Amino acid sequence: MRKYITAAVLAVAVAGGGIATTAVAQPVVSIQKQSPATEAALKEILADYTHHIGETVTVYGKMYNVTGDSRAAFATAAPTEYYALDGTSIELTGPGTATLTEGDFFTATATITGNETLGDPELRVTSITVTGHDNS
Repeated sequence: MRKYITAAVLAVAVAGGGIATTAVAQPVVSIQKQSPATEAALKEILADYTHHIGETVTVYGKMYNVTGDSRAAFATAAPTEYYALDGTSIELTGPGTATLTEGDFFTATATITGNETLGDPELRVTSITVTGHDNS
C-alpha cells in the first residue's frame, strides 16, 4: 500500500511541476474586444475624478468648444467614429492645448487634476498630438 501512495505522490509532484514550468499560449484578444472594458473603466474614472487625482490616462478625442482659456472635448479610451455619442466631456489644460481648435481630433496623455470646469473633469495634458480635423 505504501508503495502505491509513494508512486501517486510522485506522479502528482511530477505532473504539478510540469504544469508550473510549461509555458501555455494565451489567446490574443484584439483591441476591439478590449475597448468596451477599457471605455467603461475610463468613463468610471472620469465620473469619479476626485478619487483619481494624479492618475495619468491616455485619451482620444475631438475638440468641441474652444473659447478663451476653455478647451472642451469629448474623450474616449480608443479612437472612435462618434466621439460625441461614445465619449465623456472633459476640459483640457496645460502645454499644447493653446493651439487646439474646434473640430481637432487628438490623442493625449494627461493627468487628472481633481478640478472641474462646468462639471467636466479637468485633465492636464503632458503630451498631445492632433491626428486630424473635422471640416463639417
